Amino acid sequence: MSFGKKILGLTAFLLMLTLWAGYFYVFQENRGGQLGGAYDSTAWCGTPPSADALSLGKDQLTLRITNNLRGEFMLGGSVIVSERTFNRYDLGRNELRLRLEPLQWSFGATPIFLEQVRIKPLSRNLASDNKSAFAELESRPIGVQGRATEFPFDTYRYGYKPVLYYLKGNERIDLRLRHITTLMEMSNTFTPIQKYNRVEYINEKNSMVRDEDYKAYSANECAFSVERKGSFKVIVLLLLLVICLPLMHVFYRDEPGIDFLATLVGIGAVRMMLVGPLQDFQLYNIDFLFGAAILLVGTVSLIKAMRANSRRALAAQSGSSW
Repeated sequence: MSFGKKILGLTAFLLMLTLWAGYFYVFQENRGGQLGGAYDSTAWCGTPPSADALSLGKDQLTLRITNNLRGEFMLGGSVIVSERTFNRYDLGRNELRLRLEPLQWSFGATPIFLEQVRIKPLSRNLASDNKSAFAELESRPIGVQGRATEFPFDTYRYGYKPVLYYLKGNERIDLRLRHITTLMEMSNTFTPIQKYNRVEYINEKNSMVRDEDYKAYSANECAFSVERKGSFKVIVLLLLLVICLPLMHVFYRDEPGIDFLATLVGIGAVRMMLVGPLQDFQLYNIDFLFGAAILLVGTVSLIKAMRANSRRALAAQSGSSW
């Protein structure tokens, strides 16, 4: 056996060993069809979540942040206004509004753009004891710091301070709520991590860091980062290694077969599973790996086909069978 065949055999053995080891790792991480524990994809910050705020008639703002596989984040939620607050600010006539003031996300930049969240009209249950008002927030996308093109190593950051207010003429009147809760309910592939101060949130090695940057965020400020789960990254690695199987067949065969077609079909299926169909020609970093695999399989298949054709031509000239 030639040295090249030995290297090829060792590579194939390591590939199969990695595939089986990764398979058993993911199998161990499975929890009823979910990756990891039931609460690994959820987190909260601010006031501890409470389900009895409406019955107690307390002022409370609850924000819910969700996401999809593409790294798009949505914000929704609800607001409860006590009878006292409702009457004090005459919210029956004044429209309640919500703005999200972004926290500083870099030591060299100061955010200036606010995000406005529309609140649906308040509804009151006059038959209840506390006569509090309730309204839902209109769900809308939010701008996070991060790039989806770095999949599956994409990390996102978002930090903000929610402020309820209404307009009285040209004057903006802010409402100071003591109970503000943010619930992060991520998809199964993500893990949210709360950040407690500016240094943790910005996460930059910079000489501009000051002592006040280590000061904890206030109760109505929320900052978090979202990262891919390690088990999900293993799944992505396994799918990429599966694509290598047709490539190994190409090296083992003397003549090319359907390996190139199998590679195209496999890559199309894997990409559709991981990031969905190509939209507006947005390329992810992982697409260049797919392209390299297609080019490599196609190149090796073409070279072997040319060699096989040359051997046939030589055999025909010599009159021998090939």
